[in-house]
Amino acid sequence: MIKYFTLLLIGSLLIVPCAHATGQAGTDIAILNAGVGARALGMGSAFTAVADDVTASVWNPAGLSLVTSYEITTMQTKLSTDANHYYLAYANPLWGGTLGISWIQVGMGDLSQTSSEVDSHNEVQNLSVFSYFSNAYLLSYGRKINDHISFGLTGKYLASDMQVTGGQGYGYSITPGILFTINQLKIGAKVYELFNEQKWGTGMVERTPAKLRIGVAVAMRERGKIALDMSQTIRSGYDAVISAGYEWMRQGLALRLGYNNGVTAGAGFTANLQEGKAGSVQLDYAYVTQDALSRSNVHRVSLGGAW
Repeated sequence: MIKYFTLLLIGSLLIVPCAHATGQAGTDIAILNAGVGARALGMGSAFTAVADDVTASVWNPAGLSLVTSYEITTMQTKLSTDANHYYLAYANPLWGGTLGISWIQVGMGDLSQTSSEVDSHNEVQNLSVFSYFSNAYLLSYGRKINDHISFGLTGKYLASDMQVTGGQGYGYSITPGILFTINQLKIGAKVYELFNEQKWGTGMVERTPAKLRIGVAVAMRERGKIALDMSQTIRSGYDAVISAGYEWMRQGLALRLGYNNGVTAGAGFTANLQEGKAGSVQLDYAYVTQDALSRSNVHRVSLGGAW
């Protein structure tokens, strides 16, 4: 135990000094900020070094190398201002590694824009109906280089339609990741949106500053798993973000706790489809507070399976 916590402390000391940047500027690609998978969200999004399931396409594509069976998962969430967040992912062992395909959407449909003043009947007038849909299509691949090192890459195609301005946008994003495994210790890193661009019909071009995310995770056998993440935008004037998580699993039951600018918690249950045969169904729940995305609905539920 002392050895494991010492290793984790050393990892945190290596990354925390980056947290002294001050100020905040710019915005990230909004559709990719809500997070995916109730398991990871319940652990405070400290999943860069864990990333051992189908959601690794988003959290760290190198983790796909740890997925050795077919996996699928889905999640739907109601965000603030009536926006819906959808997520669907599939992983398939292929070509000596694992291929991942994912879809993420954030959308609002049929919202009315009304007048600021009432008419002669003391009623507001509907001026127009607008909607917004943003989709991200992810293609990922992860593979082990040897018993200790894995590498992965995620390419994203982005498509947005904002009827309120009559504009459409299209773009791309590339995220590489790496994962080191040393006995019970795992260290993961990715460069989030290393290359990215989104062009709008108005001629405006948006680019998001790349972000480095480093994670450390330690498996403590019967006592569960602890993880620590740090993300830092690779540009001056940005603050670092620290998140931490814990997961305990036994006989198909999982309990989770985390911190990511607020306390998170979760639970999960895995059931085998048929005794003696491969295949399982997994249900995960997370309690997450994300003021920037959802002030009222803090519940996240994922449903998935492996075979």
